[in-house]
Amino acid sequence: MRKNEPGPSELHALVAQARLAVAACDASGNLVMFSPALERIFGWSFTALTESQFFEAIPLLTADGKTPLPPEDRPLTRARQGEVVSDAVVAADTADGRRIYLRCNAAPLRDEDGTNRGAVLLVQNITLETAGRVEQEELRHRLIDTVNHEFRTPLTKLIGHLEILDDSSEELPADAQWSVEVAQKAATDLSDLVLRVSGLADLGSHAKLNPTDCNLAGLLRDVAHEFAPVLAARVISLDAALPDRVTTTLDPGEITQAVVELLANAGQFAPPGSRVRLELKVGPQSVEVSVIDQGGGIPARDRDRLLQPFERGTHPGQETNSRGLGLAITQTIAAAHGGTVTLRDNDPTGLVATLTLPRYRPTDR
Repeated sequence: MRKNEPGPSELHALVAQARLAVAACDASGNLVMFSPALERIFGWSFTALTESQFFEAIPLLTADGKTPLPPEDRPLTRARQGEVVSDAVVAADTADGRRIYLRCNAAPLRDEDGTNRGAVLLVQNITLETAGRVEQEELRHRLIDTVNHEFRTPLTKLIGHLEILDDSSEELPADAQWSVEVAQKAATDLSDLVLRVSGLADLGSHAKLNPTDCNLAGLLRDVAHEFAPVLAARVISLDAALPDRVTTTLDPGEITQAVVELLANAGQFAPPGSRVRLELKVGPQSVEVSVIDQGGGIPARDRDRLLQPFERGTHPGQETNSRGLGLAITQTIAAAHGGTVTLRDNDPTGLVATLTLPRYRPTDR
């Protein structure tokens, strides 16, 4: 400790007075500070515990509030091992039964000679903010459910009965035949409108992000593991070229969706017996996630258009019943992160779809 530096008691008093939600541990993982503000968040009174003992008592979850957070991904643990953690979002169920969401920033503590002395963690309670997003998401789902079920069910009945009338149109007077034809056209247009409203509501949700520190390489490995059987069912193999760990600041759920859409697009148009490759390239300021297939590719003139909602390609000999939203969803997610989606030819045949993302948000570095 340098001369005139605050000692442990002064530091504890400063943290308590500032009402900061702070925890700290030593190099061995023993908790040496747990501020009063953090005690109130967790509903837990500080006692001398190791990190492992504390997280056994209050397990952490990933930002989705469903998946247990692996021990190596705990913000304090990562910082103790030398990593600077920015805006990592985690969830937890407290001892008194509350679900809380926390934004965590953490950094290692080192002596002047670089010796690791432990780590410090600063926590922000974002439970109310998250609850607002959850409520908006529930409203969106209710809108989509209303459109899909309350509108589509009567429309399906209407179209079905009009088809029956059309099959018997020869028995109808000429003016009734004309009325059936007009009604069929109107019902088809209305059905397409319902589809578009549902699709736009779904598309808009992907622009609302919950960014957190994330191991992008691990996320992509999970996606590849889950999607490989889908491609295998079409006799298409999936290769993944991924580093061990790449820390980025992004919304894990939305990036998962974006990559799934790219893989689904590749699987839809790649021929049986071919291979799809998932790659991750890392630069100082950005990362590139590429899905490479051996299908027929996309003509250069169509690429910008196919990134827009409800646009479909024209692939000779290949039929699709998609809504034309897959690439548009990926484009929306990329733009929300400050990134881009590009499409280019694969050599000798196929498509390379690349999702380029900033590695950190501008406020993170």
